[in-house]
Amino acid sequence: MIRLFQWVVWMFCCCAALAQNTGRPNILLIITDQQTADAMSAAGNEDLRTPAMDQLAANGVRFTRAYCAQPLCTPSRTAIFSGKMPFETGFVGNAPEKDGLWPDSLLMMGKIMADGGYKTGYVGKWHLPVPASKISQHGFRYIQNTSFQDFNDGATPSFCARFIKENAQQPFLLVASFLNPHDICEWARGEALKMDVLDNAPPPEQCPALPANWKIPANEPEMIRKQQLSNARTYPSINWTASQWRQYRWAYNRLVEKVDAHIAQLLYALKKYGVEKNTIIIFTADHGDGYAGHSWNQKQVLYEEAAKVPFIISGPGRWKARTDDMLLCNGTDIIPTICGFGGVKAPAYLKGVDLSKRIAGPGKLLRDTLVIETDFADNEELLGISGRAVITKQFKYIVYSKGRIKEQLFDLTKDPGEIINLAVQSRYKKELQRMRRYLKAWCQVNGDPFANAAL
Repeated sequence: MIRLFQWVVWMFCCCAALAQNTGRPNILLIITDQQTADAMSAAGNEDLRTPAMDQLAANGVRFTRAYCAQPLCTPSRTAIFSGKMPFETGFVGNAPEKDGLWPDSLLMMGKIMADGGYKTGYVGKWHLPVPASKISQHGFRYIQNTSFQDFNDGATPSFCARFIKENAQQPFLLVASFLNPHDICEWARGEALKMDVLDNAPPPEQCPALPANWKIPANEPEMIRKQQLSNARTYPSINWTASQWRQYRWAYNRLVEKVDAHIAQLLYALKKYGVEKNTIIIFTADHGDGYAGHSWNQKQVLYEEAAKVPFIISGPGRWKARTDDMLLCNGTDIIPTICGFGGVKAPAYLKGVDLSKRIAGPGKLLRDTLVIETDFADNEELLGISGRAVITKQFKYIVYSKGRIKEQLFDLTKDPGEIINLAVQSRYKKELQRMRRYLKAWCQVNGDPFANAAL
């Protein structure tokens, strides 16, 4: 009898160990809100300290040219959790958490991974056009701290720790979704912050220096500034002085540091419950922030600061630290990537790339050109102005659907701040035409109606 008991205990321990050593890693997806790609000390930013994000970069691959599908909350998040571009799903503006909006035919990340054998959890900001309570549709069996009025960044690590503890013996997908540094929106208009309290900004001369591209550039599409006039609460920064912008950057950096501290708590939970070595962490943001570039706060525009996001794939003991400049879109590429890591079959209709292949073979070229989009909106109200960007290794082409000047062309290798619009220079006519042709062809192949309306 004693031997039988010992055998049962031994089998239980073996099965528990096997669950975390079957080659199917846990996946932790960390999403911040409105964090531009350069707002990390790991990215060389000396005006803030982000030790948790730096730790992620030190244990994996930091992709330096990652973009969101659309720089606005709901469109970007619907892309991340469906794997399809906003123009494909129809969610091109912010949308309410309401039943009946999300089509049953559009599979969500949680359901895909749950059907593939993963335990699934979601904690934190939701902002998706499907009720968080409708588990049968989104597939996240454990779902906490999502209420728009009540969720709190400080509570997210605790809820995540509970999930990790309860699922430490089986492969899991956990999403940790934080609000900050989105509180910069409230700070800019002088309102109380939703998540945190900040000290008063120091004198401007003690705040971060302004970027070289902080002024409005020449030959900018006129619809950008017309759209900026749509809501004074959203864009209180019109006519701000250099001093105000310097204080804005100070406040933004402090909010990034606050969310970094919450991420540190999350990483500690992985270690505490013994799953650190068998967890692949993907860190990104739903979109960026103007960060004073081009005298812009908020998002929506297709400039680098608003559209470019942090993106790190991390796994302690798995990979050496390196950077990768391959073009990627977090909206289309995350689901194929976590399916690739987890051995789960991704829906055949997805067009994103599986970055696990790039991790395994750094020289494997999965994409050389990327297209992203925007639709200007005042929250849920669309303003009738859309845009597309075509991005290559060297150039970036932006075109909006309306306006006297509609196009921008930048050589990002020489002009990373997007100051000089080459679209108005005759010697770049061939490159401009090449970009137009590419976008037209891409729209035709992918069923994007933008080209018919704007090109």
